[in-house]
Amino acid sequence: MTKNLTHILSHRNAAITGITWMIIAAVGYSLNAGIVKQLSSELNTLEIVFWRSLVAVIILFPFFFKHISSSGRGSLRNWHFFLLRGLFTYFGMAATYYALANIPIAEVYALQFTLPLFMIIVAAIFLGERAGIDSFLACFVGLIGTMIILRPGFEIIGVATIVALASAVFYSITNIFIKILTRTETTTTITIYGNIIMLVLALIPLLFAWRWPPIDTIGWIIALGIFTTGGQWALTKAIASADARIVWPFDFLRMPFTATIGYIMFGQMPEIWTWVGAMVIFVAAYYVLQKEATIK
Repeated sequence: MTKNLTHILSHRNAAITGITWMIIAAVGYSLNAGIVKQLSSELNTLEIVFWRSLVAVIILFPFFFKHISSSGRGSLRNWHFFLLRGLFTYFGMAATYYALANIPIAEVYALQFTLPLFMIIVAAIFLGERAGIDSFLACFVGLIGTMIILRPGFEIIGVATIVALASAVFYSITNIFIKILTRTETTTTITIYGNIIMLVLALIPLLFAWRWPPIDTIGWIIALGIFTTGGQWALTKAIASADARIVWPFDFLRMPFTATIGYIMFGQMPEIWTWVGAMVIFVAAYYVLQKEATIK
């Protein structure tokens, strides 16, 4: 009896911890969205990614040296997973920042709620996991939700909208590698190496067209690095702390958070179709997560 009670309390505490970290991540990424849109008037997408990554690495440097002194080169045995995680995070971040600069921020994150649905396909490719007919039906429902937001035939689907959807694909791949890495690595290790890899990748294209950021953007760049690093770290902690079916529903808080930020900073108010489509996608994604938990 005592053993069962301990197990229940442990599971509950893990769930509360995971949910708390996911809410923190949602706040961090929502603030990040507003800052990126603000910066996009003076910096291009690749420049924002680079300067954000540089600030993140500076913040994480003390943790990096502490990690090296305590674990040596042990984590390098998983270098290929770190590299792939960093690569797809870079793609996802660049795609997200481009979309944020060109369409309403709430619409970007509404489309990114398709991420758990894309993870079904990604998990099948990278992990060999099989998905049932229910999961594919949920994907179809999620597609309907996406079409509600896009409304092809009624609205022009621009490049930024397609890029926003692509960012969900990139991040779904990233999350697969995060899940793999959390089996053997700490959250701090994953975050540190991921940002170092992104910094190197982001530097390469800028070497051909280097310019220093305007003085009035420095404060925004520092804030972006702080909030995205915190959000990234919190997301990794959430995924590592509890089952996805428990923590992912709280990612939906990004909708009201980003809608509020978009309205306050830029006077943007999401259309009703964005909310309806986001809710349809959310329900489909949550069903998939619950189904996965039942199978396990």
